[in-house]
Amino acid sequence: MSRSAVKTFLIIMAIVIFSSVSWAGEGSLNGSNPTVIEKKGLSRQADYVVVHGEKLKQNLSREIAKFSLFAHIDGKFQPIPFQVDEINPDGEWVLTQVPPEAKKSVKPEQDNDNGRLDDNDEMAFMARDAGDRVSFNGLPAGVEAVDEITLRDPADNGRAWVYLLSFRENPPLSNKDYVEYRPDKNQVAAKGYVLGFDPKMSIAPSLVSLQGSPNLIDRMKIRLSTKIMGIPFGFDEGNMVSKLSLYKDGPIRVIRRTRSAIKFIGVFRTPSAAVENIYYDNTMLIPIRVGIPISLKSFSSVISYIRVRGTADLHNTHGWKLKVDTDPRWMSLDGKMDEVEKSIQGEGSTWFLASGPEGAFMIRMIMNRNPDGSFQKSPIKTRLYYVDDDTAPDPPESVPGQSPQVGWWMDGLPDLDKGTLYFFAIMYLIDDYSDGAEKNYLKILDQPIQVTVN
Repeated sequence: MSRSAVKTFLIIMAIVIFSSVSWAGEGSLNGSNPTVIEKKGLSRQADYVVVHGEKLKQNLSREIAKFSLFAHIDGKFQPIPFQVDEINPDGEWVLTQVPPEAKKSVKPEQDNDNGRLDDNDEMAFMARDAGDRVSFNGLPAGVEAVDEITLRDPADNGRAWVYLLSFRENPPLSNKDYVEYRPDKNQVAAKGYVLGFDPKMSIAPSLVSLQGSPNLIDRMKIRLSTKIMGIPFGFDEGNMVSKLSLYKDGPIRVIRRTRSAIKFIGVFRTPSAAVENIYYDNTMLIPIRVGIPISLKSFSSVISYIRVRGTADLHNTHGWKLKVDTDPRWMSLDGKMDEVEKSIQGEGSTWFLASGPEGAFMIRMIMNRNPDGSFQKSPIKTRLYYVDDDTAPDPPESVPGQSPQVGWWMDGLPDLDKGTLYFFAIMYLIDDYSDGAEKNYLKILDQPIQVTVN
């Protein structure tokens, strides 16, 4: 063989080798394409899916860094976005990223399992990325374990599948990233929204922008009033101090931990409590756990009443419309209370939806669920608070007026027994809303996708 022929041969071989490496890096499984045995029938698009490590028997105790999640989509078996979030033996998130302002006082966390999948760890992905069911003729090259995960819609029995693969090394991964945290701006951003946070009140958004809209929120408000031994007490969100301590930014969700305390008389402060907020590309989830050390019912002679109001004080929403779950009528947001708005029935309300030119968002308050979705008995009842009046003050606030302010009164707190109370505030961000689309988001909790693992 001549020198030029050898040179040509080597160039061709280099191209072939380079192409195969690039091909594998983009997600092919060494050219393997398993046989389809059932086509995807799941139509749900809004749902996120969380699978606990204890269900992933084939991959349990394996290195998380060697995992890849695959689905058969459009004739290709390819990786899809996913993440595994570690949880320590105490049931707390293991968060590995420190915001710039906390680097001197906070350190990244590390689980005690050396990066291996535990029973209580969580794998998260989006249901819309699932695909067909496939069969393997033996494990693909380089793969050491496979868990087949089946998703089923209990409403219509539609099914779809994903496959968690453990590789010996260099797992091929999807390059899609659905949501990100921007530490320099203290913002969470996805394709359809940006949420921003005030450094002094980092637990709740002070910026909500949909599809580039102006900021739609003045502030989230928490107002409490009570009377103890005949002496009135009260506090609002201005009495709260909240700082971001740690976070984790993955391709499916961002988890932010804030530490919050309440100031009294400008001097005294309660011990700080940690709260994790979870952000997907269409969902903001705030799970709250409140430990009640004593039965409040036994103090009825001391505590005469407790009133709590939690609301979103909106602005830049003139021309939008809003509806609530307890009344089918739409309300026009124009800064003036009309007859429809004055007559809205709000007893027992748990969600509202606002829709405008840039999209829609729905806020839902869940008072009767445990973290696993099972029902908890709670004496707390919700009642709608709604004011659409540009001239009605409700200080403290940054933008005067209630344009509108919407949320809930929460009654029944004096009847709480000793124990733990769970509740959830959830915001769904809908970038392409049509009338009735909220039903797809209500299903996420009311008719959750069922998950089984083979």
